[in-house]
Amino acid sequence: MRIVQFVNNLDMGGLERLAVDIARCQLAEGHQPTIYCLTHPGRLATEAAEMGIGIRSFNKTAGPHLNTIWKIAKQLRIDRPDVLHTHNHLVHHYGVAAGKLAGVPVIVNTRHRAEFRIVNNPGGSQTTTESPDKKSDLIFRATLPWVGSVVLISEATRQFFVKYRGIPAAKAKVILNGAHLERFLNVPAHPGSAFPRVRFGIAARLVPEKDHFTLLRAFAAVVNDVPGAELQIAGDGPLRARLEGFTRELNLANRVTFLGALPHTAQFLSQLDIFVLSSLNEGLPLSLLEAMAAGLPVVATRAGGTEEAAIDGQNAYLADPGDSKGLAEAMIKMARAPDLARIGAVGRQIVQDRFRIEQTWHEYHKLFLSLGAKA
Repeated sequence: MRIVQFVNNLDMGGLERLAVDIARCQLAEGHQPTIYCLTHPGRLATEAAEMGIGIRSFNKTAGPHLNTIWKIAKQLRIDRPDVLHTHNHLVHHYGVAAGKLAGVPVIVNTRHRAEFRIVNNPGGSQTTTESPDKKSDLIFRATLPWVGSVVLISEATRQFFVKYRGIPAAKAKVILNGAHLERFLNVPAHPGSAFPRVRFGIAARLVPEKDHFTLLRAFAAVVNDVPGAELQIAGDGPLRARLEGFTRELNLANRVTFLGALPHTAQFLSQLDIFVLSSLNEGLPLSLLEAMAAGLPVVATRAGGTEEAAIDGQNAYLADPGDSKGLAEAMIKMARAPDLARIGAVGRQIVQDRFRIEQTWHEYHKLFLSLGAKA
């Protein structure tokens, strides 16, 4: 089967990592995967190309460009895919228009998270179900007659899009995110082994939806109850300067370390005791699945499909999004748990049973065949 995935770019992120890992599975099973990048190739493109995955970039600049649709359609006629798989809404309408011009038989879209309006600042964070981009929502719904299925990566995300964004239930299908687990299973963490030090960590872009402000407010309360507490923040983004300034305002500079973007997340996770995710908005985060594969206990917010992997009272303690007091209480409760390694092992088993990338690809493969793609 010839499969084209279409993304905005392959810069580092959960969506981009998933696209490359799915293409790796396709290649391993004898399919012909290609990834189209609308704006530029990005950091993961070299890794993908070295595996033998085809990479095409269309170098689109800001604003609408009708000639880009013709370029994509021309390339599709050359590559002749059986399936065009678009990711999120930013590239989708370009993909659908070009795909129809090129006669691609099956077009599928994946939405990787619900789109909320986010208010996020040092004083407090919250979301509303109001759309942040109503024009994009209208365009997306207009393309649905030409789309075989809209895949949502968690049941919570499916319910959101059906209820608030007008996606027909008959076209909305859940395929759970999966991660390429071996690199994390092979470099496990040892939570609790350096007690009384308790090292919390998060791996996420420094952007509003990840809500590091709430995490920092929570951690300011944690250090009063957990003297050995540390917080390591892996990732980069537009909020870094504001977050570093807020850390200094909270007098946490000696307890919090900003590590920037890391090339090897497995090594970072292996040195933690507890993984934290403070997001306001998620689909089903790969960083969470990777942390669970490393054997880490989890403290997280009930955002999107997080609860479908992080089970409150089993491998995780959860708090409501934007609730710094609740998040602090969950972090303290986990830090005081006498059996962190056992809690982490529960999560490790959950992710191996349900969230392998191979399982995710096989579900997509079945979907493509059911929509008429030729094997």
